[in-house]
Amino acid sequence: MENVQYAEELVREFLVFRGFTNTLQAYEAELSTEIGRNFEVDKILDLVFSVYIPKYQLDRLLSIFSFLKQCFTSPADTVLYTALLKLEQSVLRYYVVNALKSGRQEKVVEFFSASGSYLMQKREDWIAWFAIPYIKNPSLDPQFRMYFSKEWSDTLVLSFRNFLSGIFNGTRIPALLKISTEKNMIKCLKSDIKQLNNKLSELQALLEVKEVELSLLRRSGNSIDSGHKNLLKITTAGSSADGQASSGVYEESSTSSIQGVDSHTLSSVKSRDEKLCDSSWMSNAENEQILVTEEDFPEVKVDFQVRYSLSLVIIHLRGFLYH
Repeated sequence: MENVQYAEELVREFLVFRGFTNTLQAYEAELSTEIGRNFEVDKILDLVFSVYIPKYQLDRLLSIFSFLKQCFTSPADTVLYTALLKLEQSVLRYYVVNALKSGRQEKVVEFFSASGSYLMQKREDWIAWFAIPYIKNPSLDPQFRMYFSKEWSDTLVLSFRNFLSGIFNGTRIPALLKISTEKNMIKCLKSDIKQLNNKLSELQALLEVKEVELSLLRRSGNSIDSGHKNLLKITTAGSSADGQASSGVYEESSTSSIQGVDSHTLSSVKSRDEKLCDSSWMSNAENEQILVTEEDFPEVKVDFQVRYSLSLVIIHLRGFLYH
């Protein structure tokens, strides 16, 4: 309802702005009839069967059908348009029957006088109805008896209800009503955006606090890491110094021991080597001497044989004397 009122105010404002005074008067007159009733089926039925027909407001009754034809049907849609024409014919016949039941034959005559040409142009089955004001008991006439029954009137109201429900359920929302709806939607979106901006500001402030805390934690972590590294460096330096000192002592002791061993060993080895060298030299000298003696000095060879023989004799004599 709020959207409809807003759209009506927009139309009224536009007509005043353009100076369409005659149109504005007709618009105000149409609004007073409340045609359409915001597309509420029950209110439209109440308007037709409780206001227009009992009060013999024929012009407004015809205007509501003109409104339905222009806004919700077209001759191209033959099924829907034909259904609306048949429904209009039945409602107008109910208008005549209601006037006859109320004893208002003048309203029936007035009805045919005002709408006779319109009815005869498109509905040939209305010819018999032009004589109904002049029939004494039309409710007993076989041709009109059915229209005076309660079953027929109830069926007419139900058919009209179903028809209006069908066309209103598939109705496209007018653009003016969309303007109001979009306005309300934009208002809601602006409110949501404002709330989201406030929430974003809070989250940004919280994020800045967390970043400061994180930077402090990183600094403390870096200082702890640097302290550990310095401690490891000091420990490593001390252990390397101790290792160097022990290695130095070991090397010195090893050197001294090696030197002690080497001095003794070298002396013994040296004396042994000297002996070996002397012996080898002597043996070589003897060999050389023997070689020289045997080959180059034959006279020495005789003297050696004599001496060798004498030594053998002396050995034998000593053995004999001991025995």
